Amino acid sequence: MTYIESEGLFAVVDDSQKKKLLLFDQTGAYKGTRPIQYLSPDYVPSHFEGMAYIPPSSSTFPDHLIMVVSDSAPFRLEVVRRDGVVVSEIYRSDWPSTLTDPFVGDVAYLAPNRLLITTYDSSIWTLDFSGNVLSGPLPFPSANGFEGIVQMKDGRIVAVGYPQNLFFFDRNLTRLPASDRADVIGLNLLNPSGVAWNSDTDQFLITSGFFPTTAITAVPTSLDTANPVVDAPEYRFKQQLTYLAAEHLIAVVSAGSPRAIVLFNTNGTFNSEIALSPGALGFDPGSPLGITYIPTTDEFLIGFNGNPVDPISAQQAEKRRLRVFSRAGAFVREIDLTPTGTESVAALTYFEDAGGGGGRLMILGSAGRILITDLDGHSLKSNGRLFGEFNGRAKLDMVTRAAIAAITTGPLAGSFAMVDRRGGEIVIFRLD
Repeated sequence: MTYIESEGLFAVVDDSQKKKLLLFDQTGAYKGTRPIQYLSPDYVPSHFEGMAYIPPSSSTFPDHLIMVVSDSAPFRLEVVRRDGVVVSEIYRSDWPSTLTDPFVGDVAYLAPNRLLITTYDSSIWTLDFSGNVLSGPLPFPSANGFEGIVQMKDGRIVAVGYPQNLFFFDRNLTRLPASDRADVIGLNLLNPSGVAWNSDTDQFLITSGFFPTTAITAVPTSLDTANPVVDAPEYRFKQQLTYLAAEHLIAVVSAGSPRAIVLFNTNGTFNSEIALSPGALGFDPGSPLGITYIPTTDEFLIGFNGNPVDPISAQQAEKRRLRVFSRAGAFVREIDLTPTGTESVAALTYFEDAGGGGGRLMILGSAGRILITDLDGHSLKSNGRLFGEFNGRAKLDMVTRAAIAAITTGPLAGSFAMVDRRGGEIVIFRLD
């Protein structure tokens, strides 16, 4: 996204509409599209990244846009008129691998006649409009990967470290750390990937953060505070989790090394570990994704992502499957969800049917579907009717649903909570 000063409009590009500029005014009101006409009518980039505006004061391509695209080449810079016509492409086959190998995050105009490039390895490069490297890389490891970059009217340069830290520089790229900002949004639980319900405290347990610093935090239903519970940096891929109320334990799947169900006490200390490695299981279902605990049978249900070395058909079959493990970690059986029509299982939670029908599973399936099944994975009752199904995208406006949990105690008992990874949201809802 960039701001077109001469028109007072924001221009946005999107991977789902690779031949359009989307326009919005300063209130966010949609102002239509303009077709992008590439140098070759047959060309379509595979991905958009950053975008910048070249002001009228520039001696080169004044009042134009410039955007980062990728295709078979690591990246190209497309120079675009405001009407969407591409007039030039900046690309050099002799760019060093230290520039092309890290993913490029953004481009910015640097007065009077240069370009700034940021990369995901937290470096900044300076190019001219012919693509010649003038300086770089300038590394700033503390940024955790640069996304956007811009030069302000006072000459200072601001780069965005992932996900939301602002790093300031003077016009010569000398750091100005006193001006840095670390903006906190909401509870500052970034990239939430798991949620469970602690019935002992009537609070949510949420995994969040970015590799390698994912952690587990307790959040009340008022959603106004966040208290750290588990850090354990040695388990680097903590994702979805569940709660064992009778034992007062937090169980989280670790998808890295070790691949395991890791159990923690509620004070955050390590309790025990159940191996899910191929050696321990005798087979390799791939990385674990969703997990839930069934108290009535003292078992775990886990969805896996499939072994990447297996044929595609075998990987797809694994994604449509749930595996049942005893509390001690012994493999018990598998549940095939193919008859439900879902292509994958993003997350799941156990709950008791309020109508007295016994235990049920709520499953985040493919294409936004949220399914309810019995404990054998059947989505249909004996009379042929669905236990229940709705679309989370349509009903809850949640696109990147990461995890779901049943709320079993307190004033919200009978409700459910779902977290959205990209939106950084938690939504509480009921079925009635």
